[in-house]
Amino acid sequence: MKILSLENCVCAAILAFFAMQGAIPFVAPNQALEANNVAASGLTYWGGIISQILVYGTLGFFICLDFRRVVQWLCAMRWTVGIACLGIASSIWSQFPLLTLRRSLPFALAGLFGLCLAVRFPVRRQLSILWLAMIALSLGTIVVALFFPRVGLDASAGHFTDWQGVFTSKNGCGRIMVLATAVALCQRRGWVHTIVSLTLFILTAGMSGSRGAWVIEALVLAGYVAIRVCERMDSRSRVLLLVFGSAAALAATAGVASKYAAIAAFVGRDATLTGRTEIWRHVWPFILERPVLGWGYAAFWHGTQGEAFKAVAAMRFIIFHAHNGFLEIWLELGAVGLILFACSYLRAWRKLWPQLRKGQMERVMWMMFVLILIGLYDLDENTLLIYNGLFWVLYVATLVNIELLAVEDKLVGELTALLLLRDAEANGQHISPNFDLGLI
Repeated sequence: MKILSLENCVCAAILAFFAMQGAIPFVAPNQALEANNVAASGLTYWGGIISQILVYGTLGFFICLDFRRVVQWLCAMRWTVGIACLGIASSIWSQFPLLTLRRSLPFALAGLFGLCLAVRFPVRRQLSILWLAMIALSLGTIVVALFFPRVGLDASAGHFTDWQGVFTSKNGCGRIMVLATAVALCQRRGWVHTIVSLTLFILTAGMSGSRGAWVIEALVLAGYVAIRVCERMDSRSRVLLLVFGSAAALAATAGVASKYAAIAAFVGRDATLTGRTEIWRHVWPFILERPVLGWGYAAFWHGTQGEAFKAVAAMRFIIFHAHNGFLEIWLELGAVGLILFACSYLRAWRKLWPQLRKGQMERVMWMMFVLILIGLYDLDENTLLIYNGLFWVLYVATLVNIELLAVEDKLVGELTALLLLRDAEANGQHISPNFDLGLI
């Protein structure tokens, strides 16, 4: 397989588009959440529309190529299908019905593309395509930050030297570079390749100035070391380490939460998480107002229009999301959407558990990193429901990868049982049905 094949490059370009949230520098900067206040020029307006048509038209082409397999796997992906369908249906009760419909349909199509990636390419090739996209984004960020600082540097107060590069913000840059680090660690392409890739991605993440990205970057590297240690343990020790490690992580999280003000002061940060806790406080009443079905996909944060005006007036600045992925799901899709996400997320870990017990860590390492990063980043950002967002595509692809592993293991078990049964019959031995069922 050639990494620079046409198919790989096209898929990498699509994933890079989602990583930038559709905000292609110099072409469509106004497409990402309408986050800047600069009026769209003719180039940016039509550039945004044309780029959307090209990307989603190509998505449709790939889905049609594997249409039968995509349809076959829709039942297995019932929880994420439920999220996408709920997003489309929410246009009925949305305060901006046409906006919700216009954004929920591409959201569902992006999820189908994630499913298509998983059924079309093995995990190793998915990682090669992602690596190609991440290399292009990192190099693009360096070029834009150094040679086009008006576009490549963050414009928010106090962060004028922080890189945002080809992304919509420094936090977006840091978030994708952390993901790129996980991609580099999960590839099996030799130490030289890994070290060069890590150096590039860590440098870009460092220059983003995103403190959250630095912390999660350190956790990713520590998690990689822990995974490698687990691989060398026996089954019982591995299970004990996973159980006690998870318990310790939860206890540490609870401890940090209870003493957060003191810890934040010690590291020179404010106790409101740069205003996030205030946003959460103002979001909660709106969640309680529509707790079951929410306000509609992408329909709440609409500048100073609609109900968002009350939150904007209270905070005295424009808010684009709840800065917590779980609150955002609840706000947009209600408790129903949050339950659907929780079911899909917990099912993924349940399916991974047999692999972890057997010590097949490298086989599932990429899927683990995606689930962990979504869980961590959605504590203070919104990654899953972002219109034109990469993490939704990767989340769906990861869930399909996990389901495919389970099917693969079942088929291997059945084949092993049949071979043993055949050998036993050839030797004149009688095998009870329970033996066969036990293996499968």
